[in-house]
Amino acid sequence: MKTGIYIAAALVLGALLANLLMADAGYVALRFGGYLIEMSAVTFALVLVGAYFLVRLLIRLFQARRLWRETQQARRHERARRSLARGLLELSAGEWSAAEETLTRSARAAEVPAAHYLVAARAAELQGAAQRRDQWLAKALEASPDKRAPVLIMQAEIHLKHKQLQAALATLEQLEAGGERNARSLLLLARIYRQTGEWEKLQALEPRLRTTRGIATAVADETVAQIYLDRLKEAGAAADPSRLQTAWRSVPKPLTQRPAYVVAFARAAMACGDHPAAEAKLRELLEKQWDEAAVLAYGELEMADPLGVLDRAEAWLPGHPDDPTLLLSCARLCIRAELYGKARSYLETSLAIRPRLDAYQLLATLLEQLGERDRALEALSDALAHAIGRRPNVPKIRLRRWAERRQAERRGS
Repeated sequence: MKTGIYIAAALVLGALLANLLMADAGYVALRFGGYLIEMSAVTFALVLVGAYFLVRLLIRLFQARRLWRETQQARRHERARRSLARGLLELSAGEWSAAEETLTRSARAAEVPAAHYLVAARAAELQGAAQRRDQWLAKALEASPDKRAPVLIMQAEIHLKHKQLQAALATLEQLEAGGERNARSLLLLARIYRQTGEWEKLQALEPRLRTTRGIATAVADETVAQIYLDRLKEAGAAADPSRLQTAWRSVPKPLTQRPAYVVAFARAAMACGDHPAAEAKLRELLEKQWDEAAVLAYGELEMADPLGVLDRAEAWLPGHPDDPTLLLSCARLCIRAELYGKARSYLETSLAIRPRLDAYQLLATLLEQLGERDRALEALSDALAHAIGRRPNVPKIRLRRWAERRQAERRGS
């Protein structure tokens, strides 16, 4: 409809213009280098239009080769994008070999070849082909020398997966030396420093963890807080009292109120032989807030006055009468105080409320030392059934038939 209107309007305008030009067609004269060119205004207008289209044609002819190259390049990029999508789907479907072939075949024609090579390296890694994986990573690095972070981070993650901490550390430090700030690389670096116990380097990393975009404040807080927890555990493992005190003094005051840190200090102090310090910290914590890990640790104290520690633990029973963890700890303290009957009662009550393997083991050991071997074996059987989740369905053996069969087997031999 619109096209018809436009055509009609053009015809009307053309007719009006023709009437005007018939009355006076106009005159144009051009002089160039001594030559005079004369023509009507209509002819001059037609020449101008023809010249315009001729210039456009020459420009298109001149640009044709470049446009052809750009069109071909766009087609290759589009095919590469489709190959990348297909490769990702194949990788997700577990077709790792097909994904690797699809991605590497189209990598050179891609806008970002490094993306193809990185996914191909992941596919090779899933197949256990370390040599091909390293080859694709090298090609990705070669294809994107100015943006090395994705390649080096993947390389570091692969090293960490295979427990190659030093290789991962060298890769990440290479990225750090290049000045490329990356949230993922910083978190991986912090993880390696934790695993290798390089606390000073980890603490030096703290400001960057807090200021780098992409790292949540909670993640940075947890990473830094873990430094102090790991140092406490390491001091306990080394059984070094002076080292433990240094580690505890370095813990920020807000963290010293958390149960995990108090329990870590208490267990480290017990490993160093300082049970009174452990008892004081645990008691202070439990009087403010109840914590199962702290209650368990309290039951493992070995004090010179076991009855005094037992009295303090039993003083919490009225407020927590059905706490199986507290009953288990009271049983352990009773055994150290040589109150075996009371310890047995506490253990049986704890197991009746909530069975747990360490309680079964303690009860079996106690019963065996008390001479009740059959009852100890029964407790171990209960522990095994609890661990497996069910008892074996074995039919009862009739004693007489079993005895006769055994006698027959002996005569035959």
